[in-house]
Amino acid sequence: MASFESQLLGLSGKAAIVTGAARGIGGAETVLFSKLGVNVLAVDGDFNESQILGNAGPGKVVILEADVSEFESAEKAVARCIEEFGRLDILVNNAAVNKGGTVLDYKPEEWKRTLDVNVGGCRNFTRAAANEMKKKKSGRIINTSSVDGMMAEPDILAYSASKGAIIIMTRCMASELAPYGITVNSIAPGWCDTPFGTGMLDANSRKLVENRIPLGHIAQPEEIARGTVFLASDLSAYMTGHILVVDGGLTTDISIPGLKY
Repeated sequence: MASFESQLLGLSGKAAIVTGAARGIGGAETVLFSKLGVNVLAVDGDFNESQILGNAGPGKVVILEADVSEFESAEKAVARCIEEFGRLDILVNNAAVNKGGTVLDYKPEEWKRTLDVNVGGCRNFTRAAANEMKKKKSGRIINTSSVDGMMAEPDILAYSASKGAIIIMTRCMASELAPYGITVNSIAPGWCDTPFGTGMLDANSRKLVENRIPLGHIAQPEEIARGTVFLASDLSAYMTGHILVVDGGLTTDISIPGLKY
């Protein structure tokens, strides 16, 4: 029997594809979906030391290693999801890479790889999934953006550009896919406590970051995953083209420490 939470969300028995699913936010999304009775095709390029192994709930988790920048990988993922679960209801485009650099020193190959994975992967999987979802006139697509797609931060030009692109792509996709009953929304995390998000911070830098967040702490991946589940659920049925910021209030605060008027 489905839990009360799963009944409220309308998720039990549905099927999802989550990219970037091995660890971090994507891993937390995969585990939470599974605990709510969603069957998940977990897609990633590397499942070594994956956090999702052995952590699944009643929903089944099937692993697929793939490069999201290749459209053929998206088509194969959709076909595998239908083969395993008989349906596809939810797509979470979470896979991303971050190669640091400024406009003055970005290596062309690193710029290309960042956009190919972050933007191209979102495009590839959305196209493949939407072509399946439109057959039954329903579906939920959630694209992972970032507050870095809204605000400037030094030395991550390509990453920020890719996340800004995902925001406008989300709105375009929402308009294009609405006639097929498919909603497209984006979740925009702030700082998140993952190797990808905070691995470069020493203790002092981490304290500086936490001091800028009104809620006073860096998010755990599960806190971001709850927002993704909301956008995938029946609770958000009348939302499309929306950017859901989950950042502890970071983007609400433009104060300058020590400044007095």
